[in-house]
Amino acid sequence: MTETALSRLAVTIARTPEAAALTVLDPDGRETILTYGGLHQRAERTRLRLARVGLKAGDRLLLGLPTSVEFFTVYLACLRAGIIPAVMPAPRPAGDGFEADRIADAAGRLDARAMVTMVPPASPAPEGVLCVAARDLMESDPGFRDDPADNRETPAAEAVAHLQGTSGTTGRPRWAIVRHRNIAANVRAIGSVIGARADDRLVTWLPMSHDMGLIGLSYAWYWGIPVIAADPSNFVRNPLSWLDLIDRHRGTLSPAPNSAYQACCRVARLRPPVALDLSSWRVALCGAEPVHLATLDAFADLFGRHGLRPEALMPVYGLAEATLAVTLSSPAERYQADWVRGDSLAPGAQVRQQGTAAPSGREGALPLGACGRVLPGHELRGVDGDGRLLPDGTVGAIEVRGASVIDGYWGDDGKGTEGDSLIRDGFLRTGDLGYVRAGEIHVTGRQKEILIINGRNFSPLQIEAAIERAVGATFTPAVVAVGLPDAEMASHSLHLLLDGRLGGGGRDRMEALVRQTVDRAFGLRGVRLHWIAGGLIPKTTSGKIRRFQCRDLAVEGMARRQDRSLRPPGGIVAPASPSAGADRSE
Repeated sequence: MTETALSRLAVTIARTPEAAALTVLDPDGRETILTYGGLHQRAERTRLRLARVGLKAGDRLLLGLPTSVEFFTVYLACLRAGIIPAVMPAPRPAGDGFEADRIADAAGRLDARAMVTMVPPASPAPEGVLCVAARDLMESDPGFRDDPADNRETPAAEAVAHLQGTSGTTGRPRWAIVRHRNIAANVRAIGSVIGARADDRLVTWLPMSHDMGLIGLSYAWYWGIPVIAADPSNFVRNPLSWLDLIDRHRGTLSPAPNSAYQACCRVARLRPPVALDLSSWRVALCGAEPVHLATLDAFADLFGRHGLRPEALMPVYGLAEATLAVTLSSPAERYQADWVRGDSLAPGAQVRQQGTAAPSGREGALPLGACGRVLPGHELRGVDGDGRLLPDGTVGAIEVRGASVIDGYWGDDGKGTEGDSLIRDGFLRTGDLGYVRAGEIHVTGRQKEILIINGRNFSPLQIEAAIERAVGATFTPAVVAVGLPDAEMASHSLHLLLDGRLGGGGRDRMEALVRQTVDRAFGLRGVRLHWIAGGLIPKTTSGKIRRFQCRDLAVEGMARRQDRSLRPPGGIVAPASPSAGADRSE
């Protein structure tokens, strides 16, 4: 029988029921500790209550709980019962239309039977969906008796563990079918690369609706290590609370996206920590969104003074369709930059390398970080549009094969994010672009987001990175690049959305620097600039750019500009209704 995270958790519960499994911090910072035995008892009681309300194996359940004892209990109960949870962000007491649409869309696409929330959502549950309050599932049952040492059969490795929502950067999120065997393969491979240890401690504040948060939990269950989990609101209020948590609990493993490391740097510059010991932190994975080497450099410099080893910072690459990780950097080596020509990153192009150190006096050079090697037992390749294998150093479509790769999306017809079949020749078509050099992957962008301008292909990710580096942006996203059809040129024109916080030193000066950077790095002129109110660039719940909404903002900005140009002298024209967040278009 194939071992799964669930079967290995059962062994840990039987062997060490009194050991701490979870330390949960609520939004007020209060800690609740659950032992393995205590978690087991709660989950079994909840499993029986779920059955009493009519749920059975195979039913889909929308799980909208914050990071809490209730979440971990209900999630584990669902796994044991074979009920399929689709983890979503917890609905707010006072929701909005978008939230109601999100819940209704998920319920409809998954044919969900029930939804579990901490508080009733602001909008009524979709028709036919039973709304269950977590507190009703948590009620004590005096007649309940259970022995953690009892051997209990767990679902088969082939069974669906949960449904993972994709990021939805280019449209509606989809629900990846993640099986127990996928999870086991992924966390086993991750442990073999980072060197899983019995004395590891995982510290996380990531939302459990995010694959990095949820699979991190499975990693801990598979390897039998405790988890210290904080509600994400703690990090939002004070990013350095994350590092304090690592210090206080002597955390050894703690992953986060690039923006989290960046937020810590920003706060530490304003309010330098005094007593902070990060010497226990041996694996600091950085992924889930584009990795900026400037962010890692700043983090290593600021927190190296507090015991953090630079080698602990590990850029990684992954996606929900591969359960989580696809490639990992080595924990024994410091990350490195690959300096390349910005105009050599089009699909099919041979990347022109300019060394691993910042080239002096050379125009158009960009630093790209390596995101490590493919996981053990998996394969990775770069191919052209016809699926032909590309040589090292050539930009192509990234594809991966292995036991971590999912079968497909719930209710879909096997199509991938680009509209093609999800699997080709056994390989997952990730939809990402990149190149392999010396066995390591360098991610350059998304296939669907490629901009075609005057017959040349450009990655918006690289345009954005070049500008943010040139202007010294201390946050991301600070710039978003989108393409709009240009009838005059019979091509696309480049539009840049600029976060208003970049204009602190004068917008005219900033605009000149942006135009200069795009010209020197990519040979592009005639760029259209649109200023967006600070912090309001559209993003997904996991912090990725919602490019389809950004394109809408650029279109609205052009409409307002045209409206101004058509106003008759002295005439009065009703202003175009502004989009959320747009405050100026140039």
